[in-house]
Amino acid sequence: MDLKGNDLLEFTARKGADKAASSVKKSVILGFLAGLYISIGYAMYLIVLSKSESEWASLVGSFLFPIGLLLIVVAGGELFTGNVLDVGVAYLREKTSLRLLARNWMVVFISNALGAVFLAYTLGEVLGFNSILMGTGTLQYAIEGKVSGSPMQMVVSGMLCNIMVTLGIWVSNSSKTNVGKMVLLWVPIAGFVFLGFQHSVANLYLFASGLFGGLVSWSSALGNIFFVVIGNIIGGALIVAGLYTEAYRGD
Repeated sequence: MDLKGNDLLEFTARKGADKAASSVKKSVILGFLAGLYISIGYAMYLIVLSKSESEWASLVGSFLFPIGLLLIVVAGGELFTGNVLDVGVAYLREKTSLRLLARNWMVVFISNALGAVFLAYTLGEVLGFNSILMGTGTLQYAIEGKVSGSPMQMVVSGMLCNIMVTLGIWVSNSSKTNVGKMVLLWVPIAGFVFLGFQHSVANLYLFASGLFGGLVSWSSALGNIFFVVIGNIIGGALIVAGLYTEAYRGD
């Protein structure tokens, strides 16, 4: 039987506590893989946009992007935005400490960044993927859309993004089968991409590609990541993790 309510909350808390207690080595490896997988999904989204000017291209690309999170959930990986929920719930349920939460988020985020940069270089520079995207203007357009907003817009976009990402993780946690997990997480993840919300790890891949191509400055890239990370934490830890923990606290 699938998990609901307090049972789902407790499962998520135990899952988060296990992640927080993991060795740094394990977190680095799984974090690197997750950054790589999310970047693969984003690369697939971008190539669809570059191949077609149809109004449906964004929708089709959005439904390819979740492949990255599918690989993380089924094959294994630790994604910063997902851990904001899992480890956040563990902390709120007093199953881990603030120190372990901070360590996990920091180590996993840095490892995600390494995975994203790895794909941006190997796929983008070695195999020439970035040249293709730059030739169609797709990469420039995507980067401009991320850095052109105000800090408040970046925070709000990051918040809404991780509400949808963590809801995808939350509902996938409810299923005991891999098929169920894949089906449940697909639509929320595709939805945030289609709506154009900002995901900090996906942005790391985009900006790494842009930096290799001279399309974005370090200050613009780091400024965006800073504000989007804040939004991702608000959406995942305070809103989704916080409100579900409060709602089921007495059950």
